[in-house]
Amino acid sequence: MRAPDPRTLTRIPPVVTFATGAKLLVRMGLAKNMTREGVRRMSTHPDWPFGPDRPHPYWPLANAEVMETEPFLAFVRAHPVTGRGPDKAPRGGPR
Repeated sequence: MRAPDPRTLTRIPPVVTFATGAKLLVRMGLAKNMTREGVRRMSTHPDWPFGPDRPHPYWPLANAEVMETEPFLAFVRAHPVTGRGPDKAPRGGPR
């Protein structure tokens, strides 16, 4: 695996995918932990700014759809990430 370009560790990219957006949120301290599935869950929020009939489109790029970074970060700042936290309790038995 090739080493990441050091510029990608300090600069904000112009566009992000669900996976790179999750990494960016963690890097910027806007989320303690986030995965692409967490960003997908956020995209079900009624105020999500991306998609058809929304203020910002998804852009096809290579094999993925990307979204502009600034509206993505503005959404996260307006709707801070809250989660249930780390899993600490054992699960109950079958019901």
